[in-house]
Amino acid sequence: MTADLQRAFAFERVMHSAVGRTVTAAWGQAFLDPTLPRCHERNFVWAGGDAGATVLDAAAERLLGGAALLHRRITVEEPHDAQLRAGLRALGYDGSHHVFLAFAPDAPPPAPVAGVEVVEVGADAVVPANDHYLRTDPDTDYGRDDVTRSELLEHHRAYAAAGPADERIFAVVVAGAVVAWARLWSAGGVAQVEDVVCLAEHRGRGYGRAVVAAATRAALAGRPELTFIVADADDWPKELYGRLGYAPIGHLGVYLRLVAPRG
Repeated sequence: MTADLQRAFAFERVMHSAVGRTVTAAWGQAFLDPTLPRCHERNFVWAGGDAGATVLDAAAERLLGGAALLHRRITVEEPHDAQLRAGLRALGYDGSHHVFLAFAPDAPPPAPVAGVEVVEVGADAVVPANDHYLRTDPDTDYGRDDVTRSELLEHHRAYAAAGPADERIFAVVVAGAVVAWARLWSAGGVAQVEDVVCLAEHRGRGYGRAVVAAATRAALAGRPELTFIVADADDWPKELYGRLGYAPIGHLGVYLRLVAPRG
């Protein structure tokens, strides 16, 4: 594991530990916030050691199941992910990967997109657009549920405010409404571009590229030691990030198992 990947992992763990409750064990950490039980990003196990799949599953069952949650989510750092993948899948977990990409030190700052204005907005300004995204996007069928959607909206609205990082949000606004956005979190010499969204009906106009480029330029202006972004390994945005100057530095395994309600 590279030093940059270690630092990116550490940054994410610190952000997660700022909300809810953190449990630390030999296998890693668990982040728990039962006030938002359907928000997987607030309730999961992060494995950073070489514990076996059954140990991690037992930890998820004890901690997430003990909080009456209906999911078991385990993320596994590289290089342990490759060793645990088969075991976790055998226990009923669906597996995917998050690719971590760092902005290359020798890459020029990404240029603005011609004809697209990007402005900074507050967290509350993004809530209506995020609500629309969760209600309607083809990839967010989970957001059709009113309770799940409300929890996700609260998570995105308040998450960064509870943590150690400064948050800036870069958005494209059309007819007075936010239609694309990217968040920038900065702390301790590290900057993360996160939560990049463009509403489906506004895609194909360079808005997603514009907000990522603006957030990246703002990050680089602070001269961080590391600027990174995370993408789903099987989704297309990682290719866009590559064109903007980011290069892969490693991955995080993400494993999910849903359980039936008790009783």
